[in-house]
Amino acid sequence: MSEQTDYEHVLGTQLRMNPETWAALQKRGVTESTPLALDFSYVAETEAAAKELVAYLREETDYAVSTEAATGEDAKGWTVEGTTLPQPLSLDVIDEWVGWMVEAGEQHGGCVFDGWGALVP
Repeated sequence: MSEQTDYEHVLGTQLRMNPETWAALQKRGVTESTPLALDFSYVAETEAAAKELVAYLREETDYAVSTEAATGEDAKGWTVEGTTLPQPLSLDVIDEWVGWMVEAGEQHGGCVFDGWGALVP
């Protein structure tokens, strides 16, 4: 699979999951005026790749973000994890954000966006 195809696959997969996740949040009382902080993660092949993405996200956003070596029996590589500040969201805003996050990972370290979630207040 080419890099472009990998990027498109990750983006497509994430965008297809967003409506389901948004619907689940709405069932728990979230509306477009509910401020939510989003947790997110990436997978990186190397420490250098993870650190490149962390530096970029810290420069471009106000997200709390960190990296560490992957753990577990079959773990390989590094993880990048973070949390946004709470803000009101909609499905359109989430889709736009996911697109930016997938591209940020691809362009800064070749890291793969692994998904997002939110705790309902």
